[in-house]
Amino acid sequence: MMAALRWKVPIACVLLIFVTVSARAKRMPPKPVTPVISGGIRYSTDGDGRDQYVVAADASSGKVLWRVKVFHTHIKFWVEEDVQWVFITNLKVVGNSLLVRDETPRCYSVDLTNRHVKRQQCGEAFSE
Repeated sequence: MMAALRWKVPIACVLLIFVTVSARAKRMPPKPVTPVISGGIRYSTDGDGRDQYVVAADASSGKVLWRVKVFHTHIKFWVEEDVQWVFITNLKVVGNSLLVRDETPRCYSVDLTNRHVKRQQCGEAFSE
């Protein structure tokens, strides 16, 4: 009897820990990102948490002009996937660039002429 309890109690504790951790590991859905319009083009976001994109569409017709990947989040298989997802939180047009900020917060610049994405310092761009 005592030997049986010796194994059941630790196993029950381990299972309880896994259930508790997985219950806490669910993330809230990302907040909607307000699209920006500049020069008749509407810039919005798209993505699944692993890959995040900026989509440029004609503001009047809605026709998609281009879509560019801003970043990819590498997922560690041993950690719950949804808590690792990273989404875009802000967009802002400055000159000929679209500034993008994510949840971590990292910032990127998308050149609107050649659609080249580069990482950059956030600085004062999104302070309000």
